[in-house]
Order: sequence, then structure tokens, then C-alpha cells
Amino acid sequence: MNKAVTSKEEILEVSRSIAASKGITAVNMRTVASECGIALGSLYNYFTSKAELLSATVEAVWADIFPIDKISKDCENIIEYLKVLLESAEESKQHYPQFFSMHALSFAAGDKREGRKVMEEYFQKMKHQMLIFLENDKKTRAHIFTEQLSEKVYVDYIFTLFLSILFDERADRGAFLEFVKNYLY
Repeated sequence: MNKAVTSKEEILEVSRSIAASKGITAVNMRTVASECGIALGSLYNYFTSKAELLSATVEAVWADIFPIDKISKDCENIIEYLKVLLESAEESKQHYPQFFSMHALSFAAGDKREGRKVMEEYFQKMKHQMLIFLENDKKTRAHIFTEQLSEKVYVDYIFTLFLSILFDERADRGAFLEFVKNYLY
């Protein structure tokens, strides 16, 4: 018999596993409780609603796809960081099929705000890391940033392009990296 799951982290591990094998839309209170080997009521001690469980699961999946702290240790500049993020996203498509297109749809209408908030918080962490790499990149041409086009504004634009590439299967990742390189160097 399976050992019953007894922590929030273990529940999220099971939820990520369900998202990987059946899709994010399969993550719900009953399925997670069953897979964890705990009573449905016990799951509510950890997550008060399906929306809370989904939000935590989406955040956990984003963290699994883009382990920011681990990725940042392997990079020296923003180009390397973006390349590793793109590679990580590509690898995750096999592990989490349709996650990029389906995670926003998995929230009920009233819960979309919470789902968006969780996603935005994780995206802010990613953008912050991009900004750090950009500010510390010694190869960047002098005087390319101005008051109007600051490093932060540039990162916002690059991140928007990055997201569009994640959601568009036909997007040319190499061209995106070349575009960033050509402006910076």
C-alpha cells in the first residue's frame, strides 16, 4: 500500500505528477486526495479550495520548468540565461504537455485573478533575474540605455517576446536570441 502523503510539498509533488501525466486540467481536489492516499477532507487542511490548490500547482510547475536559482548559476550573461530558459521550456513540453496553453484555462472564471497573480509573481522573479544578468553583462555596448529605454524597460520588452515564443510553436528561438544579441553587443 502507498504511504499517505503528509505535507504540502508532497501534495504539490503529486499535483505536478498529475499535471505531467494527465494535464493541468486534471488537477482537482478529489484526484489529488486519491493519489495522495488521504481523505478529501484532509486535503482541505492544506488547501482551502480547488483554486488555491491549482494556484500552488501552477506555481510549482513554473518553478519546475524554470528553476531560476539553479539556472542562474549556469549563466554568465543575459544571452546565456535566455538560452537556458528556452531550452528548459522546450524540455518541459515533453514533461508537461500543453501546460503553456492550458494552465490559464484550468481556473474557473472567478479564480482566474488568483491564477494570474501567481503567474505574474513568478514572471516578476524571472524578469528580476534577467535584469541582474543585463546589468552585470560586461559585453553590453556603452550608452545603449537611456532614460526612456532603461534596462528595466528593455527587460520588459524582451520578456514579452520570450513569452510569445513560449506560446508559439513556430517561433524561431535562434532569431530571438540573435535579436537580443544584436541590440546589446
